[in-house]
Amino acid sequence: MSNQDSLRTLNEIFAEEVEACIRYLHMAVTIKGIDRLVLQPELLEAMNETLDHARIVAEKLLEMGGVPSLDLRIQLPGEMTTGRDAVRNSVEFERGALGAYQELMENAEGDVRLEEFARAQVALESEHLAHFKLLLED
Repeated sequence: MSNQDSLRTLNEIFAEEVEACIRYLHMAVTIKGIDRLVLQPELLEAMNETLDHARIVAEKLLEMGGVPSLDLRIQLPGEMTTGRDAVRNSVEFERGALGAYQELMENAEGDVRLEEFARAQVALESEHLAHFKLLLED
């Protein structure tokens, strides 16, 4: 993977992390029913973690000579959500992030620092995915 390809991929991941942060915030404020008591703090924590991931990716971009840029494509409905739907959506966000970091890791051939960065993010996203999957179990 060339440096330009790495920068492009990191900018895509940066945008995905920012979008996920916004989606977590939206779900946290629109969750309804008794699930709100339990899941709202979980979703706000996920929002903060995702924002931190976006910051880390932005720093990696700068370190590699790039500049973080955002091309956001996000539309959120003006309706309430159930706890189960919020957790299902969270699983999808985490799957997407995991896939993006796995792809970055696989394509970081020869760039040990980028590969190790991606490997660490894969570990984090794997933990987040497992956590939300557990919340779906009955």
